[in-house]
Amino acid sequence: MLSICIPIYNYDIDRLVRDLHLQAVNVGYPFEIILMDDASEEKFRKKNQAIELEAVRYIQLNENIGRAKIRNRLAEEAKFPCLLFMDCDSGVSSPYYIENYIRFFESQTVCCGGRIYEDKEPDDSTYLRWKYGVERECASASEREKNPNAGFQTNNFLIHKNVFEKVKFSEDLTGYGHEDTLFGLELLKQKIIIRHIDNPLVHLGLESASEFLEKTENGIKNLYKVELLLREKYPEYINHSRLMQTKLSLQRLHLLGFVSKLFNIIRQPMKNYLLSKKPSLMIFDLYRLGLLCNESVNKMDDSKIKRKTAISQYITHQIF
Repeated sequence: MLSICIPIYNYDIDRLVRDLHLQAVNVGYPFEIILMDDASEEKFRKKNQAIELEAVRYIQLNENIGRAKIRNRLAEEAKFPCLLFMDCDSGVSSPYYIENYIRFFESQTVCCGGRIYEDKEPDDSTYLRWKYGVERECASASEREKNPNAGFQTNNFLIHKNVFEKVKFSEDLTGYGHEDTLFGLELLKQKIIIRHIDNPLVHLGLESASEFLEKTENGIKNLYKVELLLREKYPEYINHSRLMQTKLSLQRLHLLGFVSKLFNIIRQPMKNYLLSKKPSLMIFDLYRLGLLCNESVNKMDDSKIKRKTAISQYITHQIF
């Protein structure tokens, strides 16, 4: 009945798996827990391979295939029709976590449970990630329902296998970021509106500010790819992301190049500030906007160079 699908990368999942296993046994439905490791370091492989519980399967990948592909592979491996996906760096916050999803087992509904963070404010380099999570990612079901498909998060969702096979995660996006954005839009295109409930997992694996900024830079590159895909396939959803919407407004005002040049001047001071003890999320938002403007300008410049090269080659061919 239920396949719990957990992609793993460099994280000890023993506690999470044991908590889930106990709840699933108590609920009484047939279940399996599939653990798929995306080429983690050896110390994590050894630790996670040692988990020996009934109905738990461990699959080791020798090459890292990324966040989108591994979720597609997990769905292929699942033997039950109901798939529950979660991130490996999660903690179960309620003894009724599995039970709260039961009413959706038989439906074709996609259901998100949400995300929370520990209350205690960290006093180390993980502060930026914690603050962003608390202020931008934690939202009640009623808040997420206001724009349900935009509020989709991969860390905690239930989906029927038949529905997943219609959509899947886009493997055009590699690395970190925005595979959830595109997945939510693909569901919307299929006229599938995501349901939201208050059944959160705790996000435990907080990155340092430097790691978070590095992931953010990759995420912005993926967001630009999402924009191109939307232009091609779903132009009606081009304003789905607030960040993308702001960039497009600057583009219409012919300010994209100016903002990109300004960002390049102040980029390093902004980054230094974001690496400080308690940075502001407003500066982080401006940093992300600058990255997106930069990515857009650079790609447009690359496109112009390619067009000029092609024209030059054509003229040369015609002459000689």
